[in-house]
Amino acid sequence: MDELFKIISAMAPEEALAHITMILERLLADLDKDARERFLMNLIGQSESDKVAGLVHL
Repeated sequence: MDELFKIISAMAPEEALAHITMILERLLADLDKDARERFLMNLIGQSESDKVAGLVHL
């Protein structure tokens, strides 16, 4: 995991997101519907908590 993070961190943000998107498309295609939904809901839940945490710092 650390190795992947190092590789992605060395890229420009736009380039990193493009690569992550391609990888996620392939991985999500291999999951069943329930697993995809769980992943997406977890991702959405994490981003919402980030917004709340960001507000705390204001």
